[in-house]
Amino acid sequence: MFKTIAVSVIQLFLISSSFAQSFPLGSVGAANIPQAPAARPTPPAPVTPPGVTIATYTTDEAFTFDSQAKPAMDARINALKAAGLTTLGGRVVSAGNDYSFAIDYVPTVKNGAALPPAVIAATYQNGAAYWRSQDADAAMKACVSNFRAAKASVLSSYIYQTGTDNFFAVDYLQKNLLRPTQEYAVKFESYTGGKFTFESEAVKNIPAYLALLNQAGVPAIRGKAVKRPDGDYSVQVEYVVKTNDSGPRPQYTVSRYDSRETFPFENNALAASQARLPAFSAAGVQPVSNVSRKEGNDYSFSVDFLVTNIYQQGGVIPSAAVETYQAPETFTFDTDAKKAMADKAAAFNAAGMGVIGSAVTGSLGSFTYVIDYIAKVGQNSRN
Repeated sequence: MFKTIAVSVIQLFLISSSFAQSFPLGSVGAANIPQAPAARPTPPAPVTPPGVTIATYTTDEAFTFDSQAKPAMDARINALKAAGLTTLGGRVVSAGNDYSFAIDYVPTVKNGAALPPAVIAATYQNGAAYWRSQDADAAMKACVSNFRAAKASVLSSYIYQTGTDNFFAVDYLQKNLLRPTQEYAVKFESYTGGKFTFESEAVKNIPAYLALLNQAGVPAIRGKAVKRPDGDYSVQVEYVVKTNDSGPRPQYTVSRYDSRETFPFENNALAASQARLPAFSAAGVQPVSNVSRKEGNDYSFSVDFLVTNIYQQGGVIPSAAVETYQAPETFTFDTDAKKAMADKAAAFNAAGMGVIGSAVTGSLGSFTYVIDYIAKVGQNSRN
């Protein structure tokens, strides 16, 4: 038994001695502990609000150094902001051996935004040929005055030649009566006006044309001199307007009245046309120009006048139009017909149906008369 106990003690001593020996353990710190891959959150994708896009404004301007392009870009950004646009910053870009710039902007504005305005630039020409340039000039100046009386902003007026005859044109602004929508598109337009012999003259007049549009409530963005097909120069002004899918809906339309009267000479017809203009004003429409026209072997005249467009579902109707009253009775003598015509014309004028022309027709024993008058929308409902 003692022998068995002695063997057990010896074995225990040997086992304890073996565990008492030192083992070579590697030293591991926090800095070199292998890290598990971190689960990174996925960044949200850029979200563009429905209906919103980003457009880029570019220019044909070129600068020798990028340090010149940067101030010009900053000034243009301010001009776009003043025009009612939302800008998103810009960048200087290379343009061949030069530099230019580009500006990001939102090409829409919300309903109710005052700027940019909704306007249309239009050109009026009466189609009349004037042998003498001074006659064309006088007719042009009278036309400009008439447009201004209608509260239309005149941008420019000029005389041009076709063959040996002289013609005139008047450029003016009118409202674009857009159908109301939640959002309008921004559109850049350009207007070219003036005629100058030298480019330096056109450059000198750029501020005047910029001021002309700004005074009319249209934000002018930039002006430059451009060469015309005839070799002269004009001023081109870049401006911005708002529009939508309803298309252009101009405030005014030019309508023409052809008189029934005839005269043996052209100057008689022109004098009669000039004398007739107050009748149009009294009838509530603005005349813009009067011209003579050949009528067989005689002459007559026509008068152009402005009418306001009234847009309704299904179409557009003019605010006023020329109507003709044909007398139902006949007269033996033309003097009796003329007296009846004068009395009827007075009655029409008193009723607010402005008479702009009349004529006695027929022959001995069977005279009658007709009256041309201005009928306005809603007039019948008041009578």
